[in-house]
Amino acid sequence: MKCKNCGMKIGENENICPNCGAMIDNRKIEYVLSTDDDSMIDISSGEDFDNRRRKNNKKSNFAIRFLSLLLTLIIIAGGAFYYFTNIYNPPSKAPELSFKTGSGIINDDEKVIFVLLEEKSNIEFIHGVNLYDYDKTDKSADKKEPVSRNYEYTKNIDSSFRAIFFKTYDLDVKGGENTYTFEMTFSFNGSDETFTYLQPVSFEANISGSASDLIFDHSQEQETTSSPSNETQTTEAQTTTESTQTSSSDSVDFIYNSYWFTQPVQTEEEYIISAIKFNKDNSYVSTNYYKNGSASWEITTYNGKYKIENGFAVLDNGEATESTYYKIDTQKQSLYEEEDGKTVSTLTSRKYNSIKNAEDFFGI
Repeated sequence: MKCKNCGMKIGENENICPNCGAMIDNRKIEYVLSTDDDSMIDISSGEDFDNRRRKNNKKSNFAIRFLSLLLTLIIIAGGAFYYFTNIYNPPSKAPELSFKTGSGIINDDEKVIFVLLEEKSNIEFIHGVNLYDYDKTDKSADKKEPVSRNYEYTKNIDSSFRAIFFKTYDLDVKGGENTYTFEMTFSFNGSDETFTYLQPVSFEANISGSASDLIFDHSQEQETTSSPSNETQTTEAQTTTESTQTSSSDSVDFIYNSYWFTQPVQTEEEYIISAIKFNKDNSYVSTNYYKNGSASWEITTYNGKYKIENGFAVLDNGEATESTYYKIDTQKQSLYEEEDGKTVSTLTSRKYNSIKNAEDFFGI
């Protein structure tokens, strides 16, 4: 007889086809195949065995692909979780700053373009400023190299940054209106991160008008305390002023219009200088600058009282030291200290009270 599975001729007493392995049940004349999982498939119904095997293979391949995809998704999800929780550091948002821009003349003859910084910006360091001779915020503009990095800056009395400026003498300023861009990199107090800001500055080639009031700090917050003792001192000082000055009181008004810088004192690496502002209410404010080597300036202020008597401005320095006497020269409109009738130090009148002015006295 022949095997109904493969057609090979087999003996009548054979229980298994020696060619295809089909099991033969002579009693029921049925043929079955042994599968990989040892299950028995009935082939007596005449269904094509290859079709069944293809169906089984499809099911097996689908399961494998599904498991592979699931494993891949698990790996990706785990990797993403680890990256965002342990490695990824999202960029910090740059602090918001407001700027004012312009051009003008400082120090009598120096033409500059400038950016004024927000006074309460909390900037700690300037890490560099590049100047471009086009509007760098215009993304369609042709890219160029910076035309200058020689920026200068000034600070306020409280050491916060005030202005950043470039002198125009080394710039190729065109006729008519010009647009330049300040590219400024700052870090802020309490953080090591740096942030870069772009600020275009538009100005006419024919720069005119003073910018000193904007770039240099000549303001001083004058804090005075009121107490019965202070009021008594003020009344006494005013009485003395009236009795000693009478008809010539206007002759000393020049002392109110300036900051009076003391003689600069330098010992090795120490720099010491003060700026005194006289007020008409017989109060004064002394701004004291101190610098040691390359360290930053230390700035302190002292609020006191003064009186004018016998041609002197007499400054009450508190209980710690004796009063300071400055001779008032109404003819030369100057103040100076004298000893044994000789001038020992002269105060210098300056309109502005700033670190920049203090450094000018030492040439630094």
